[in-house]
Parts: sequence; structure tokens; C-alpha cells
Amino acid sequence: MTTGDVERIRFVTQHFNDLQGLRYWVPLGMMTLSVGGTTYFSSWSFVFLRAALFLGGLLLMWRSRRYYPVTFGQVERKPALLASDWPSIYSPAGVPQRLAFEPLVHPAAWRWLLTLGFSLALCLTLSKISPFVGLDTDESLVQAPWQTIHSGINTFIMKGIPFPEEWWHTVRIQLLYVLYGSFFLGLWLWRGCRLSQLHNLLFGALLVGLAAFGASLGLLWAIPWDQGILDFLLPAVAHLWVALLLCGSLLILAGLRDHRQLARALRPVAEAQS
Repeated sequence: MTTGDVERIRFVTQHFNDLQGLRYWVPLGMMTLSVGGTTYFSSWSFVFLRAALFLGGLLLMWRSRRYYPVTFGQVERKPALLASDWPSIYSPAGVPQRLAFEPLVHPAAWRWLLTLGFSLALCLTLSKISPFVGLDTDESLVQAPWQTIHSGINTFIMKGIPFPEEWWHTVRIQLLYVLYGSFFLGLWLWRGCRLSQLHNLLFGALLVGLAAFGASLGLLWAIPWDQGILDFLLPAVAHLWVALLLCGSLLILAGLRDHRQLARALRPVAEAQS
């Protein structure tokens, strides 16, 4: 066993709980997909597909609770032995009891709050300096969903003008990208910015970048764009179902990659012990 193998096993055991992709990220991605598919499509077949994805995610989450302990065992964190733990002549009663204080907020939550604050500040700043752009979309289910972006753009300067109806429609998509993108970036920071976790950085940067693109669309509209690139990017910031499908798919990919990393590191150890 090489030094790299030992370091990989050490990392996996340190993050054994949050690397259980089949228990957390894949089911959450399936639930996100179950919501995204029916925000545009309203036929009964898609309603049944939505229910199947949601129930499948719950079933996978429940079954994975026993799968990981049975297959790979359990990881217990033991406190380090300090010098104060040894008996002393000044303490004839034995080892003094230490008070253990658990942090009120999980350390991973601090990373997520940090990236969430940065992403929100970025999008709010871009929204403040950019004119509002309302995108006209066709929800009549007549045209193909990826061709429903109209060429007409309604531009509103934010100062002193009430928010139009399109404001919440576009802002909720940006907030969704910020929420999921901050999660991926916080996860990458929590896991030590390792090369094996580079996918979390890429997924987070992609989603936060889409949120920033939607927030600054009023500024970018004045720049001469290639119409093909613009037609490719606009559905992602104009349709809620596209945003949900993208976020759910990235969650599933991240969960499968985490599970693969955990299995490759711990399966030989579990087989050797058995």
C-alpha cells in the first residue's frame, strides 16, 4: 500500500458520512428532478414520472442507511490522548474529567454560509448596477420548451419603478442557482479543496456563474453577442424547469462520484477484514 493509498483512505474515513452519495446527494437530486420535470410538462405520464422519482429517492435514502454500515463498516472518531489525561500526583482521585463542548454549528455549515454570502453579494451587486430584463416565455405547451424564448425583451430601470411580474420569475431561478452553487462550493471547501473533489468546484462555479449571468443580463444585452450562444444560455435563466433539472442532475452526478470514491478506497479494506 502506497502513501497515496493511505492518504486517500484517511480522507475517506474522515469524511465517511458526507461521502455517502447514495444516501444523501443522489436521493436529493432525484427529488429535485421530480419537481423540475412537471413545472412545464403537465401530462399524466410526467406526473407519474414525478411520483416515481420522488418515491425512488425516499426509498434509496432509506435503503442506503443500512447499506453503508453493512458494506463498509462504521467509522468512529476517538479523542486524542492529551498529557492532562495521565494520572498525576496532584490528582490522587485519578484522571480529571474534561468537559466536551460540541460546536453549535457544524464546521461544514460555516463553509456553506461563507459561499452563500459571497454568491448573494455578487448577484445583488450585479442586479443593482444592471437594468432589469424581463424575458418573455411561452408556457402554452405548444412550442418545444427549449425554443420558447422570444426575441422581445422588456427592459426596466430599477430606480423608482415597481417590479414587474417577471421579476420574481427570474429572481427565483437565480436564488435556486445561488443555493445549489453555494452548496457545492462549500462542500469543496469543507473537504480541503482536494483535486479529487474538483467536480464540486466546477459544479458550484457553473451554477453561481449562471446566477450572475441572469443578474447581469441587462448589462450583457448591450454587448454584441453571438445569437447562437445567447439562445443556448437564455433558457437556463428563463425557465424554472431547466434550472431544476440542471441542479438535480448535478446533485446526482456528485453523489455517484462520491460513492465511487468511497467504494474504491474502503472496499479492499472491508474485504481484507472479512
